[in-house]
Amino acid sequence: MTSLAMAIAGTAGVFPADVLAEGWRVETGVTTRAIASDNINFSPTAPSSDTLLELNPTVRVTRRSPRLTLDAAYTPRYLYYTQDTYDSRLSQDFNGSGRFEVIDDFMFLDARAVSAQRNQSVFNAVPTDATLAANQLSRTRTYSFTPSFMGTVRLGDVATWRSNYNMLRSETSGLAANTLTSETFNGSLASYPARLGWKVDVMSNRTESDRSASVDRKSIVGSLIYRPDATADFTVRYGYEDTNFSSQRSGSTYGLGMGWNPSERTTFRADYDQRPYARTNNVNLTHRLPRTSFTASYSRNLTNRAEQLLSPTGTTDLVQTLSLIEPFASEPDPVLRQQMIEAYLRANGLSRYVVGLSPILSDRQYLQTRWQLSATRTGPRNTLSLSVFQTESDGGIGAIGPAVGDDFAASRVIRQRGWTATYSHRMGSVSSLSLSFTSSKSDGRTQTLSSDRDVLNTTWSTQFSPRTTGSIGLRMTRATVTAGDVDENAVIATLSTMFN
Repeated sequence: MTSLAMAIAGTAGVFPADVLAEGWRVETGVTTRAIASDNINFSPTAPSSDTLLELNPTVRVTRRSPRLTLDAAYTPRYLYYTQDTYDSRLSQDFNGSGRFEVIDDFMFLDARAVSAQRNQSVFNAVPTDATLAANQLSRTRTYSFTPSFMGTVRLGDVATWRSNYNMLRSETSGLAANTLTSETFNGSLASYPARLGWKVDVMSNRTESDRSASVDRKSIVGSLIYRPDATADFTVRYGYEDTNFSSQRSGSTYGLGMGWNPSERTTFRADYDQRPYARTNNVNLTHRLPRTSFTASYSRNLTNRAEQLLSPTGTTDLVQTLSLIEPFASEPDPVLRQQMIEAYLRANGLSRYVVGLSPILSDRQYLQTRWQLSATRTGPRNTLSLSVFQTESDGGIGAIGPAVGDDFAASRVIRQRGWTATYSHRMGSVSSLSLSFTSSKSDGRTQTLSSDRDVLNTTWSTQFSPRTTGSIGLRMTRATVTAGDVDENAVIATLSTMFN
């Protein structure tokens, strides 16, 4: 909280007075939760029954204006174990993001801060509710700050340029305490949109950590872009990339890309690049009907721990999915649209994020291949969402030296796969019943190492007043880890109140 509060206060100090005077919204509330579990430590050999009582007050500050966008929430979570399986503790969670337009259409400042408990390993049995087994959890804080610039230059015709400099820091406490920092510069100079255009991209990245040698990457890539009409574009790329991976992998990089947007309902984008260290791909397809949306994605890119925490892998964001379908898609204001969706999720007892996989917490730059298929159908009383996903992470691509204290120390290649299904039914004007099932498997392909996990949640929720909601539900977890089978059954009750 201290770091986020100082960041918000320090940033607010440089804002003009008129920016601070209007359009701010402060929301406060509190959620209490009781979890009675027959295996609260998720142990395959010595399960312990206990009841966890949580007190979770929340403060959320939002701002929407032509110059400033801010969304910051802070939740100090107090956890008390009635049978003393673990010591009572205070878990300070925060999640904030913002953008400030310093100079009109020229200079912008973007910031992001996230703090939460994370599973220490993809081979643990802790479910998506990462609050119970304290011995399997680590505290991770990630901060990102990005000043960016854009403008026009005169090169015969008008060309546009954009550049940004991103500073990122991620800290993890616990058994594998470490710090990762990254600095990245991106610059792009592009011709004015026309039937035939061009673009030049430059990139420089340096990543350092306590547990891994520094990684340097630099590249310059030129592109030719052909736009036969307003709905399609085709791109050819060629350039040079220099890295200091385990074997100095430098040389030419080249690729192809295409985009197709035949209507507001359908978008498609595909990119292929051959780099000195590996082939990379990105494919995304989205199609929506009035009440149904479909998304498909495939990617193969370098990533790291911080990027995975800022953009979770194997996660379905229902706000993002529902924004494509009615009655939300017809709302032109993105702020009002998100508020409509969040109110809809609360009314139907649904969580915004459906997490199927735990992130790999490694300080290495690693190559991750990921695909995901998702579909959502919403009706007057029913919502159904299905997502299938798989990732394969190779810790040897960007490695320098042996892996120490992370998942890649157990296996250089880790494959994760699974699926999540969620169904919600509105039983009346204020009550709903939701059911979700998540099945996932993580295994190390180079050794006999795996973890299977199935989690079933069923929850009844209701609204007691315009500002107060409550729920009661049952969770059943069945997992298999290297030490044996893990079974957990829990009854979960919550009561939430918004004060304003």
